Amino acid sequence: MAVIDALDAYAPHITHPQMTAELEDGMSSIAAGKTTKEEVVRSSRDLLAQELDALLPVREQVKEALADAVAADAYVGVCPKCGKDLQIRASSKTKSMFIGCSGWPECDITYPLPKGKIEAQEEVCPTCGMPQVKVTAFRSKPHVKCIDPSCPSNHEPDVEVGICPKCTDRGIFDAKLIAQRNPRTLKRFIRCENYEECGCSYPLPQHGTLTPTDEVCEACGAPMVIVTTARGPWKLCPNFECSAKEEKNEAKAAKKTSRKRSPRKK
Repeated sequence: MAVIDALDAYAPHITHPQMTAELEDGMSSIAAGKTTKEEVVRSSRDLLAQELDALLPVREQVKEALADAVAADAYVGVCPKCGKDLQIRASSKTKSMFIGCSGWPECDITYPLPKGKIEAQEEVCPTCGMPQVKVTAFRSKPHVKCIDPSCPSNHEPDVEVGICPKCTDRGIFDAKLIAQRNPRTLKRFIRCENYEECGCSYPLPQHGTLTPTDEVCEACGAPMVIVTTARGPWKLCPNFECSAKEEKNEAKAAKKTSRKRSPRKK
């Protein structure tokens, strides 16, 4: 990372593997009874103090170098509106991360940030010319995507997955449940076409090919769907408030408690 390189340029021992090795040797010496914790801590403090003494005379240069390094680590691409840098930023209100222009507040360009580890790519999107990022989500293979939600490469067709159970209870038997992705936030969910009236909505995994099953959950009536990822297909009920899930979680908790209480065999 650029931040590590910047520190290493002014105080190489702070980020140098040798310092870590010395600390590990000290911990081993404590375990072997050759030295004490106080001696190891004192040695580490002395070493850091030496490096800090070396940094103080050049603190302004270090400040500028770190600012440049942070900007380099956060860099995503070029802003299409003003030409300045697009960076990974944090909202001062919600603390959530997003892609924004370094020219803010004069330039108000923003894009949602996909979930996962984000790495900027040199190649721009071949479809629209916007910057691309490599996204490594939890338990998923890395994939490269355009940062612009409106890009055709990010378009995901709506999928009809079943009939709304809440509307059915109200005597409306043809209200469809549609799986879709929000073009602004990129979040994927199932929502009734009469959502404004019934409020029926279920979250979905953000990655994986979605396939309807024409089956409903026996416990709550929500549509069963198949999500196919790199780890294989799996069938699920998207309703987080499903009574079957609550019973399953309670059974797991009871089983875990039972294991803790049972005496160990000699």
